[in-house]
Amino acid sequence: MICVSFFVVPLRAGVFVFLAGLIFFPILGRASDQSSISAQDVNGHAVALNGSGHCTVVMYTNPDLEDASRKVTRALDSYRSRSDFALVRVVDLRGGVPPAMRSIVQMQIRKEQAKESMRLKKEGVSAGDQAPIIPDFNGSVLDALGWDSIYDQVHLVVYDRHGHEIKRLENVNDPKQVTRVVESIL
Repeated sequence: MICVSFFVVPLRAGVFVFLAGLIFFPILGRASDQSSISAQDVNGHAVALNGSGHCTVVMYTNPDLEDASRKVTRALDSYRSRSDFALVRVVDLRGGVPPAMRSIVQMQIRKEQAKESMRLKKEGVSAGDQAPIIPDFNGSVLDALGWDSIYDQVHLVVYDRHGHEIKRLENVNDPKQVTRVVESIL
């Protein structure tokens, strides 16, 4: 009888610990469930879209939204030289650019980025604080961000300093709306 209770008591304790772990550890583990989303920008550099150490605003745009996304980008100019803020733009180019033309599109994006850098320099914002532009030709980055459609307005995802999503803004048409959100998190 002593041998049986010798194995049953630890077994009961093990089941209790296991059940307690099922209840408490998922609550604690949610923050670590957030996986890193990374991509390659138009210049070939790796970019963490939900990197840690700073708040990140990730913007959805496409060629039809060039003017609207430019307004949102300009509204965020005053934050771009801050070390605790990052802006990343993802351009939806799914199905619209044949593989043979992709390098030409990337070259055009780089030209626009150079113009933006000059504008920022004139306005006193450090040109080194480039907001990466990620051309997404196959939709993999957009899928990782939960953007599975082609949208007719700018969309944003905001990540906190730990890389966790804290806000989504859909159909953004007011740049002031974006600056209010950024002010609230910085």
